[in-house]
Amino acid sequence: MAQPVCSRHLKKTKASRRHMKTWFSTKRLCFTFWIIAAAVVLFFNVRLYTSTPLADDANRVPATLSSQLNSNRIALNSETASQMQQLFPEGYYLSYLFHGLTWVELAMRNPKYSAEAIEQAEWCLTHLESKQGRAPFPKHLPPNHGMFYSAWKCHLRAGIATVGEGKDTAQMQRLREECDALSDAIKKSTTPFLRSYTASAWPCDSVPGIHALSTYDRLTGKRRYHQVITNWLAAATRRFDPETGLLPHTANGRTGTDVSVARATSQVIMLRLLPDIDANLAKNQYALFRDRFFTTFLGAPCVLEYPSGISGAGDVDSGPLIFGRSLSATVLMMGVAQIYGDIDFANAIGQAGETVGLPWTSADQKSYFAGILPIGDIMVAYAHVARPWFSTEQHHPEYPYPIARNWRWKTHCLSLLILLPLAWPLSRRRLKKRANQNRQVHSDETIPPVI
Repeated sequence: MAQPVCSRHLKKTKASRRHMKTWFSTKRLCFTFWIIAAAVVLFFNVRLYTSTPLADDANRVPATLSSQLNSNRIALNSETASQMQQLFPEGYYLSYLFHGLTWVELAMRNPKYSAEAIEQAEWCLTHLESKQGRAPFPKHLPPNHGMFYSAWKCHLRAGIATVGEGKDTAQMQRLREECDALSDAIKKSTTPFLRSYTASAWPCDSVPGIHALSTYDRLTGKRRYHQVITNWLAAATRRFDPETGLLPHTANGRTGTDVSVARATSQVIMLRLLPDIDANLAKNQYALFRDRFFTTFLGAPCVLEYPSGISGAGDVDSGPLIFGRSLSATVLMMGVAQIYGDIDFANAIGQAGETVGLPWTSADQKSYFAGILPIGDIMVAYAHVARPWFSTEQHHPEYPYPIARNWRWKTHCLSLLILLPLAWPLSRRRLKKRANQNRQVHSDETIPPVI
């Protein structure tokens, strides 16, 4: 028996209503997504104009540095350094090292922090000298567990002595003993780049050791290590990376030859310390580095891990790369740019970091990305407080380095790619509604009145 026409029509009507209801629900969901996306894009675009986190003078303290140091100390007290050790070989060591060095350079900016800085830095030093601090480094490598371990530890001790103006005789004696060990190892070595691990050597690991020797000479007014430093510089500059003219990233551990191409991860470390060792060399190296590694990402200034024209993968040194850009090197570059008077570049990186880093401040603490990567927060604080220990401005360029004043506009233009899909359906809906209203008015005007 055939189904009644009215029953079939009723079922079609119900199906049509369900279809329309699903369509409108999907449309509302898409509209909500567009609204959220637009709000997020607008938020990040506005945040690009936030004030820089950096101080405009090497003798001033960045506004939020104390909050950052408080947050980092709480993280270290919570054993996060051990967690960082699971991510990369020097995670534990670097967590305490950079925290201690940040305190050192804070006190150099404002001497009122000197007593607390020495206390905090010595606390970090005890962790570097602990069994856990030494664990990743080979015992047999000279001068003491290899160059990385010895040079950086001596560099931190030199910072403590500098804050104390060389008046602590016990501290100065320990510094001299460590510097003597470094000096002896360098003099006996056939390469200026002493090994940090059994297989190879990283030139950037030797630079903090040379910086420590230079610091001791400055504090004492003597030239105890002058010849060692001079010889090291001569040997190191004969081993530049031929591609860039910069100090290489790695070298043969026995001869210092077979150097690899320069990379940003190590350059930002060496460039930070070179002004106090040799200001002219530092100036020339920075100019070369900026020429080959400076770039942008979505308009924001940043640095490449490998020099322009050369591609490569990220590794345990650099971390993951974003289209060749190194996040860790860019963070430290913020401080390096300050040191070389490249203030606009430093501020641009700082403002971009305050945007994408989503800093959170509560009470007397400040962290980035909700503090999920404590070593990242420690590195940011270390970058914010960067300054030479002794050098003045002879390592600055004769003319300011260029940076586009309108660097944010590229970000704004790219943001339109997200905002336009939202604007189009809204505009179309409004135009359609207005057209219907006009048709209705026109229809009302053309209908003759009923008499």
